[in-house]
Amino acid sequence: MAIRVLTPRRPARIAPVRVPVRVAALVRDWALVGSVIALYFLARGAAPERIDAAVALSRQLVAIEQWLHIFVEPAIQDFSIRHHAVQEVANFVYAYLHFPVLGVVGIWLWLRGRARFLFMRNVMFVSMVIGVAFYYALPAAPPRLLAAYGYDLGFVDTVFGGNTAVSYAQPALVRNDFAAIPSFHFGWIALASAVIWVNTSSRTLRGMAVALTVVMSWAIVASANHFFVDMALGGLVVAVSWYAASRLARRAAPAAVHAPVPLGRSVPRYSAQRAA
Repeated sequence: MAIRVLTPRRPARIAPVRVPVRVAALVRDWALVGSVIALYFLARGAAPERIDAAVALSRQLVAIEQWLHIFVEPAIQDFSIRHHAVQEVANFVYAYLHFPVLGVVGIWLWLRGRARFLFMRNVMFVSMVIGVAFYYALPAAPPRLLAAYGYDLGFVDTVFGGNTAVSYAQPALVRNDFAAIPSFHFGWIALASAVIWVNTSSRTLRGMAVALTVVMSWAIVASANHFFVDMALGGLVVAVSWYAASRLARRAAPAAVHAPVPLGRSVPRYSAQRAA
């Protein structure tokens, strides 16, 4: 009679819990972003206040727009602020939706794949370096301040000039009233729109991406905070930064890991243990 030997079953392998690891990676990534943004604003606020040069440059930008027949910002603002409620919408968008939109898009990208978030982060980091160079070398006055320095083109300071419930107060340590170029209110929202566009095929999300840039562009002009040229330079700086971040990523690691992935292709998961 054959004797059947019973061997104990091997315990089922339990998959390691990855949630704490992902949370730690998320906190680490955003702590780095917050630290770099703080340094950026400190460097921006420390730029020397060269009022005459800033006003002169803005007058030259106006002359360029007039030559190109695109100097319509005063007319857009005048039409936008005829009703106080519309003015407040423009002020609210300009003052309160900039960084919250960037934060929401950044978290959305991180959850979809950390590599996508890292790319957006790197584009912002490169653009910050370029922006600080502009603030020191080419200070420019925003439209809302030109009248205060004897160059009245009909602009109204709706955000800082009173008659608004919006408060956009900034500590003196980081405030720089002559950092009008490049316009990152436009450039970084355009970046957020671009990364949404390349990371989804949803028509709804893509429509929202376009709307973000359109609405912010209107709010910038309606609140007299930037000229079209300022905004175009902000977009150009982001485009150059996008290219630079792509080149840096290809040198540091395979493009499939870091660069935006063409629609229709799968994105490899970026391990939480991988270094940023």
